Amino acid sequence: MSLLSQTRSRWLCGVGLLLCLSGVGCEQAPVDALLPTGELALLPIEWNASSLGSAKVTTIAEHDDDIALFGDTGVALWSNGESQGKDGSVRAWRASAVVPALGFPGRWLIGIDEEGKVQRLKSAAAQTVALEDVSGRYKLAGKKVLDVASLGGALVAFALDGRLAVSDGMTLREYELPLRGLVGSQGQAAGIWDDQVVIFDAERASQRTLALPGVKWLGFDPQHSLWAATGDSLFQLQDGVFRLAHRVDGDDTLRGLSASSRGLWVLFGQTIGLIVDGQLRLAAIPQGATMSAQDGLRLVGSPSGDAWLLGESQVLRVGEERGGGQDFVLWRKNMKPVFERLCQSCHLPSGSAHLDLSTHSLWARYRNVLGARVLEGMPTPMPPVGTGTLTAEERALVSSWVARGQIP
Repeated sequence: MSLLSQTRSRWLCGVGLLLCLSGVGCEQAPVDALLPTGELALLPIEWNASSLGSAKVTTIAEHDDDIALFGDTGVALWSNGESQGKDGSVRAWRASAVVPALGFPGRWLIGIDEEGKVQRLKSAAAQTVALEDVSGRYKLAGKKVLDVASLGGALVAFALDGRLAVSDGMTLREYELPLRGLVGSQGQAAGIWDDQVVIFDAERASQRTLALPGVKWLGFDPQHSLWAATGDSLFQLQDGVFRLAHRVDGDDTLRGLSASSRGLWVLFGQTIGLIVDGQLRLAAIPQGATMSAQDGLRLVGSPSGDAWLLGESQVLRVGEERGGGQDFVLWRKNMKPVFERLCQSCHLPSGSAHLDLSTHSLWARYRNVLGARVLEGMPTPMPPVGTGTLTAEERALVSSWVARGQIP
C-alpha cells in the first residue's frame, strides 16, 4: 500500500483545538464519545526483596515470576522478588520483549543491545545469569535490530534500519517498512513512520497506513484495540479511523502509553492513568524521590496489570490493590510462609507430589484448586491428614487470598 499524502486542517472538537488529517486517518468524536474520567487507587508495589542499586534501567522484560531489568550496568534477573544475579557484559539497550523460545517450549526474555544484536537472558548457575547472542538463530546476524515486539503465537517482529522482519520461529521474512515504536497483538505489528501509523498484518503480509500528525506512542489494549497518542491527545482506532478519546487540559502533556494485561497505561505530566472498562482513571504520580519532576520518566506496562515508572537510577512499580503485583505482595507475605511450613516437603520442583507450588505464578494458576483442597478438603484435604494443619489465622489468610481470584 502506498503512503497517503499528508494534509492538515483545524477544527473544534469540544475539548480544544485538534490537528488531524482531513477525511482520513483520524476523526472528530462527539463530546459524549470521549472517555469519561475517574479516580485510580494506585499503590506502590514492593516487588523486590532487596535493593536494586543505582543502575539506570532502560527497559524491562517480564514473564510469570521472572523480571529482567536491562540497564547501564548490565542486565539483572529477579525471580519471585529475589535477585538471581546479573550479567554486566552489555550496558546499553534499545528494547526488550518476551518471545517464544526457539526449538523448545517456553519463553525467552530477550534484549536488543545498542549494536542491534538480539541477546537472550539465560541461567548460567546458581545466582548467576548470562547473555547469549541469538541474532543468528533468528537469521539476523550482521543486521542491526532497532526494536522488537511479540505479535502473539510464534510470531516476533523486529524493526531493522528501513525494514520490518517477522519471524515465525523457522523462517524470517523482511518487508520495506521503516518503523519505530513497535507494538504487536494477534498477528499484527503497528509502528510509526513520520506522522503516520502503519499496521502490518503478518499472516496476510498486508498493511494499512493512517496519518496521525504528531503521533509519538502506540499500544494495543487487552481487547487488541489499537490506541495512539500525540503530545496532547489520545486516540482509539475504530472502524478504520483514529477517533479522539481524550485531550489534555491546559499546560499538561502526554508523555507515554504502554499496554498491560489490565488495561492501557497513560503517563501525563503530573498524573498517571489507566484505561479500563471504558474509563480513563487517573492518579497523581507517586512521589518516589523526585520522579514526577524528571523529564526523562518512562512508562512500561506489565503483564501482571501493573505499570513500571523508570527514571534516573529509579525503578518504581505501581498498580491497583487487586492487580497482579499486589497479589504477589500478599502471596509473599501471607502464603509463602504457609507453603514453607506445610507444603514444601512435597511441592518443591523435585518433590514427591510431582506438582511444583513453589512460586506465586503457580499458586495463582491453581488458586481455585488450592481453595477447594485446603479450605474445603475436596476431593481430599491438603495438607494430608497427619502432616500438619493450618491455624485459624492461616485459614483466614488463605481464604482471603483465594477470594482475590473472584474479584472481577
